[in-house]
Amino acid sequence: MNEQIRRIIIGSDSRALATSGPQGVNVVPISVVELIGDEVYLYDFFMHKTAENIQVEPQVAFTCWQGFHGVQVKATAVYETNGEVYETAVIKMKKRFKDRTLRAVIRLIPTAIYDIAPGSSGENLVG
Repeated sequence: MNEQIRRIIIGSDSRALATSGPQGVNVVPISVVELIGDEVYLYDFFMHKTAENIQVEPQVAFTCWQGFHGVQVKATAVYETNGEVYETAVIKMKKRFKDRTLRAVIRLIPTAIYDIAPGSSGENLVG
């Protein structure tokens, strides 16, 4: 993942995660995002349908944009509710959001990244 893609993901004012499962497609707004290595970390404070969907179908789409510029990250999601990644996130998120309880860390392992700007070629930016 190059620096330009990283800046778009972190700097976007709008983000959404799309999942699918037994009850169909679900799309949720995302406010807390971190990049660790080439993975995108999302934090589940209240995502009930999203959690259910990821357990059944881990292939997701995460879209970030500001104005007419952004990226869509196709990824495999890993829903973590224990272990080192989760325990570290619990401590970090408790400091940032004292009134929230972290349910899980959603690690997105990108499989493709697309430019969603008008007029873009639609080609995978990382493959």
